[in-house]
Amino acid sequence: MKIDLHVHTNPLSPDSFMTADQAIETAREIGLDGICFTEHDRAWQLSEIHFLREKHNFPVFRGVEVMLRGGIEMLVFGLNIDFTTLLQLSDLRKMVTAAKGYMVYAHPCRGLAEPTVGDTDAALEIILGKVDITSVDAVEGHNGRNRDIYNQPALEMAARYNLRTTGGSDAHRTGEVGTCVTVFKSSISTDEELLNELMAGRFTSAPFRIRERWTWQGAQEG
Repeated sequence: MKIDLHVHTNPLSPDSFMTADQAIETAREIGLDGICFTEHDRAWQLSEIHFLREKHNFPVFRGVEVMLRGGIEMLVFGLNIDFTTLLQLSDLRKMVTAAKGYMVYAHPCRGLAEPTVGDTDAALEIILGKVDITSVDAVEGHNGRNRDIYNQPALEMAARYNLRTTGGSDAHRTGEVGTCVTVFKSSISTDEELLNELMAGRFTSAPFRIRERWTWQGAQEG
């Protein structure tokens, strides 16, 4: 089952240029099996997710992309609340654990200079100086708004620390939806099933389709 596990929609993510309906319609058109809305520090209500699932007859899930102190971002699942203050990673870890949720380190190499990410050891030294890698459950190994040079160190970090990798487009426009996906072994239809499959580690990350050329502008934002 191919799910885009990292998507932003307007108005919950003000920097997005697409609605939830547009994102879902695009996901269906390109052959995805599901889509997950991970708005910036905002959570979808479960009733709204149920409405979208029924309206489109398509699997729709929810998570939150949380901005932490130091500019670090984490995708969290099973902790569907709004975040109004910048937390430390350790504080978010406690909250996710208490909620029996799951936390993914989003686009770890974003913001690093190209010469740095071209040297995997140098990139990982900087990343691991900011983040306690033992605090996360997985790493976003394939992010559709990153070029391969930025995803490769993330994949290497996950391999070195025996962490699973998720994939998501980080889409803010319809032309970005589905560029990267998380591939699950089982069929999933609810948030609970999504969380169970994440916790069980029955997934991997992969690229899925080419991003439309016009969306490259601002790709390192968001």
